[in-house]
Amino acid sequence: MNSRSEMPVRRRRCYLVRHGHVDYFHADGRPLDPRLVPLSRTGEQQVQALGQVLQPLSFDRVLCSDYPRAQQTLELILSDRQAAFEATPQLREIRAGRLRELPAETLFEAVTGAYRFAALPDATFLGGERWDAFERRVLRVFFDLLADPEWTSALIVSHDAVNRVLLAWASGSGLAEIAAFEQDTACLNVLDIDMRGSQVTDAIIRTLNYTPYDPHKSAIHNTVLENLFSAIKPDGLKA
Repeated sequence: MNSRSEMPVRRRRCYLVRHGHVDYFHADGRPLDPRLVPLSRTGEQQVQALGQVLQPLSFDRVLCSDYPRAQQTLELILSDRQAAFEATPQLREIRAGRLRELPAETLFEAVTGAYRFAALPDATFLGGERWDAFERRVLRVFFDLLADPEWTSALIVSHDAVNRVLLAWASGSGLAEIAAFEQDTACLNVLDIDMRGSQVTDAIIRTLNYTPYDPHKSAIHNTVLENLFSAIKPDGLKA
């Protein structure tokens, strides 16, 4: 019988997708309920382009945030293909606090720099959910997925910060570097995870933030958080 060190390494592939574009605010800046917002027409078109890229693939496991924008994204990706998926509340986006409670003079720095402070002790996302608690809930789902030996190819459809946590885990950098892993709407990331038995031996980021609707990023200039600030203050990034 082989010892654990002599067991063969098994490589498994995980596709991480962020949902397509949504509008989080009314035109006058009033926030919509982020738990309920659907994909915009632009978001639907973005996801349709991504669906064409993923169309030849099959998935042994499919996990999805239970928010409507993520489930709509998954449905458009799968199109007419029949695939069971697991709606997973633990894959919801990190929860922000009340943005109106942030001082107006610090709003730009607070919003656009929110990811840079994620690794600080007791750090929260804009006064809401603690980053360390968020990281734990996301990684718990992912590690449970890895503990299931019955799959080789998995698809996870969720959110910006969820993907960042998983990419930062794969890179070994953790919360300190999540700001570097930009996640545009309807983007694709591809991870390979090498395992010997139940032990992860390596993680490889093969594809990062690929957007089939704009592969050269020619029309994508702002960061996710800059777009968030622009939605709160529509004229804030025009200066």
